Amino acid sequence: LSDGVRGAMSAEQEPLLMAADEETGGLEEEQEAEIAFALQTGEEGLSEAEAAARLERYGPNVLEEKKRNEVLVFLSFFTGPMPVMIWLATVVVALEGDWDDLGVLLTLQVINGVVGYLEEKSAGDAIEALKQSLAPRATAKRGGEFRTLEAKYLVPGDLVNLKLGDIVPADCRLKAGKPLEVDQAALTGESLPVTRGEGETTYMGSVVRRGELEAIVVFTGRRTFFGRAAEMVSRAASDQQGRFAKIMFQNTTVLFLLSVSLCAVIFVEVYRSGLDLLESLSTVVVILVSAIPIAMQIVSTTVMAVGGRTLAEKKAILARLSAIEELAGMDVLCSDKTGTLTQNKLQLFEPVIIDESISANELVFLAALAAKRHAQGADAIDTVLAASVADDDRPRLAEYDELEFTPFDPVLKRTEARVQGPDGRELRVTKGATKVVLEMCADKHRVAEAVLGANEALAKRGFRSLGVAVARGGAAAPWTFCGVLSLFDPPRIDTKQTLEQAREMGVTVKMITGDQTAIAVETSRSISLATSPVIADARQFAAADKTSASAATALVERVDGFAEVYPEHKYRIVELLQTAPDAEHVVGMTGDGVNDAPALKKANIGIAVEGATDAARAASDIVLTEPGLSVIIDAIRTSRCIFARVRNYVVYRIACTLQLVLFFFLACLLFRPRTYYCFDDRASDSIAGSRFADCDYDALDDDDDDAGHDYFDRGSHYPYYYDSARYSFCIPVLGIVIITILNDGCMLTIARDNVAPAASRR
Repeated sequence: LSDGVRGAMSAEQEPLLMAADEETGGLEEEQEAEIAFALQTGEEGLSEAEAAARLERYGPNVLEEKKRNEVLVFLSFFTGPMPVMIWLATVVVALEGDWDDLGVLLTLQVINGVVGYLEEKSAGDAIEALKQSLAPRATAKRGGEFRTLEAKYLVPGDLVNLKLGDIVPADCRLKAGKPLEVDQAALTGESLPVTRGEGETTYMGSVVRRGELEAIVVFTGRRTFFGRAAEMVSRAASDQQGRFAKIMFQNTTVLFLLSVSLCAVIFVEVYRSGLDLLESLSTVVVILVSAIPIAMQIVSTTVMAVGGRTLAEKKAILARLSAIEELAGMDVLCSDKTGTLTQNKLQLFEPVIIDESISANELVFLAALAAKRHAQGADAIDTVLAASVADDDRPRLAEYDELEFTPFDPVLKRTEARVQGPDGRELRVTKGATKVVLEMCADKHRVAEAVLGANEALAKRGFRSLGVAVARGGAAAPWTFCGVLSLFDPPRIDTKQTLEQAREMGVTVKMITGDQTAIAVETSRSISLATSPVIADARQFAAADKTSASAATALVERVDGFAEVYPEHKYRIVELLQTAPDAEHVVGMTGDGVNDAPALKKANIGIAVEGATDAARAASDIVLTEPGLSVIIDAIRTSRCIFARVRNYVVYRIACTLQLVLFFFLACLLFRPRTYYCFDDRASDSIAGSRFADCDYDALDDDDDDAGHDYFDRGSHYPYYYDSARYSFCIPVLGIVIITILNDGCMLTIARDNVAPAASRR
């Protein structure tokens, strides 16, 4: 880092990429052979015939997506314990020819299925978003001529031209020439552009910020760094099922088994009482329908939808409603550093003055003279320097005319400006890598100890150091070292307080970043991530994971954060936390780039922070529209209130179901129709009596056609007696459904009550 603001980071992190590759299979012999084969391309590029042959062999340069059958997905919502119960009732009602009840049951079934399908569909397609992130076109050399073609037709071995502003269309190995500056923040999380030169690889999806160079495509499609991230997103999506869905499935399964068991006993009892097979089955179906928690899914969805609007007002947009339960139960939050814990804006800190004749403000002013003054084309460092000039010095800055400007060069590692002051005198100012600037200065031997000491101290703290020197006079004037500027991405103002609130709510926050370990350590200290923050790097994690899963799990649970990690590491860290044998944490993950997408999808609750890429948003369950960690903590508090309402309703509904089933179960065992009605005692060829009244035929006025029960019906020979128990349970399906819906409709009011959030996830 001390050797340059821009170039050194990439040099340090290159071995980490190799470690990440080794962890997931690495650059195996087959891949090495493919790279060697691709690099055999000559200066004329591939011929059209060879390109076509390779396209046939390797396939198009796109991310493969496993197509799902939407019809089958839709039909899957009509299976499971609850739908099976409704289907069973529907079949019996259809056999009886009760078309009104049949219509009611089918309507409920369709509503439940459609609601579930639409919720699933609204979650978004992460793979599709990743596909859309691909560069649509590329400049490739075919048959000795450069031509523009769709990026999906690129093949390994294609000779491509990369220039300022281009999105790298595939993983490419750079050829000889002036190094490029490449922005790969969306892939690796590095906050500044990195330098890539001859023999180094640029990855699909990164952006060329400076320079122009030819390169050879070595990997395309799913075999690229970008493609591996997409495959992990797909794998995580296929493994994922919400905890709320699991709980609902378990509840309905238990209710189904209990209801069927009790209804089997009821069926035997009513059949023995005198009903025929179809009548007995009809009676049992009525009870079974009353036991089905028909509106549980609808009510739960409605309550969460109302809560979702509340979360939206708090700048947290839900991608799927069941994410509320996951957020409420979250006990570990793996947070990205840049933009979430920090401001994602470089700031100048207290400069180190070497030339005592100048002040701190003067040092910043001189550095600003050596920066690109126009906003267009200015990099992050030039922008912050221009903004940091003291208000009193801003008029002076405009008085200096820029005669010549040398932009940052990855080889020289510095910028230089020749300017003319208002008095007509010229001076030259340079800023850049501290050691490089020091070597230029005439007083380097005198100030070397102080400069290198300050530079090393800043590097250990993760600060980006910038040396500044000035030469007053003509081209032969000697350089004088002025001082060292330090830049750092400061914590957000509310981060420390928010972390304290998270701990009070039982949520442990772990920082996971692609930045250097020194930067991560300094950030963790400044935000009080823990009493004594412990930060591990990718090498330590890879070594522990190679030893055993238990060793890696122990490391993940023990440390407070990870630095210099890649997508494979983030994915694995989340996976280990979820499967920890003693805890099985509910893990949340924040992120903003393509590199975060696999872990976002794998986590129980993926959170795309404000300004996230399309790929990160599509892989997430919640999308934040406001920066900072405080939004997440506020969302956790709100989600716990929402889930408390859903939980209260589910408990209530299960209790109602048990009440109905047990009532009818006990009634069938204890209640005997012959005890309460007159019946035809065929053995004695007489009418047996009732405990409430005698069965005297003459007690009834023969002219009273309304007396008795359905005496015109074939099941009743005379108004006073019954030959079966067919009227013992005269409860229509429609009546039961209406009662249940009205009851559950009243319960919807719990969507807006005054529940208090739980102090923890338990």
